[in-house]
Amino acid sequence: MTALHVRVLAAATVLAAAGVLAGPAPLAVAGGLLLGFVLPGAALTGALLRGRTLTAVERTLLAPALSLATLVVGGLLVHLCRLPLNRWSWTVATGGIALLALAVQVVLPGPAVAGPPAEEAAPVPAGSWEAAAVAEGRTVVMTVAPHTFEEPADADDKARRIRLVKQLLPLVLVLAVLGGASWLSFGTSRETYETTVTALSAAPSGPVDAAGDRVVAMAASGLVAADGPYTLTVTGAAGTAPIRRIITPGRDGAWSENLTLPGDERVTVNLYRAGDTAAYRTLAISAVE
Repeated sequence: MTALHVRVLAAATVLAAAGVLAGPAPLAVAGGLLLGFVLPGAALTGALLRGRTLTAVERTLLAPALSLATLVVGGLLVHLCRLPLNRWSWTVATGGIALLALAVQVVLPGPAVAGPPAEEAAPVPAGSWEAAAVAEGRTVVMTVAPHTFEEPADADDKARRIRLVKQLLPLVLVLAVLGGASWLSFGTSRETYETTVTALSAAPSGPVDAAGDRVVAMAASGLVAADGPYTLTVTGAAGTAPIRRIITPGRDGAWSENLTLPGDERVTVNLYRAGDTAAYRTLAISAVE
């Protein structure tokens, strides 16, 4: 990969990341597709296969394959750092790996590609007056020494081991990626299973009394003491909140109470965590017909 290609890929990576993080929806989608399927793989192809001549088909296949591997490895790294898997973390992971691969090509350039073999000098025609001088200049004096046979076993064993390592390395990388993805999936599922879910519910309304009111049994579960005290409000059709309760979660994280509500109004019950201005849970209770 030439220096111009490296600069173009670096600029494309920066622009794609900027589009994902700060651009409108079309630019964010385009930048995300480039960071997910093209740019990291193209950069890694140049970094891992420096000095090798690749065909267009090989580059076309390697770019998306290595880009998908970058997504897996980047997700594992983000998970190890205990960071949320969101737009910022994915963009930094994929863009950072692409820029790091491009930096490797700048700092550690690959071996120069060998040029075409030099042409041999044209033979001097026989009978020329320079033939004797040229023949003398081309004469090579060699000393014949007895040939000693060296045991090539060590060199053959070393070459065989290197070849075996090269053959097993892709398999080891695949197993490492699959193992890391499985570990990430297991850890995520375990954390999700242990997550406390807060629920707000209401039993069917009771009959409407002579005053036009009804009794509704309200209940909440999964309340976390660290998020309390909670506030529960009941808003009627006029937009007022005639009922307001301060709820302190118990050890079991549950709360229940019978509330007297207007029978002919549709009311909205909102549950707020301490310090929140937006409702954490909302429940609508229809009027009794």
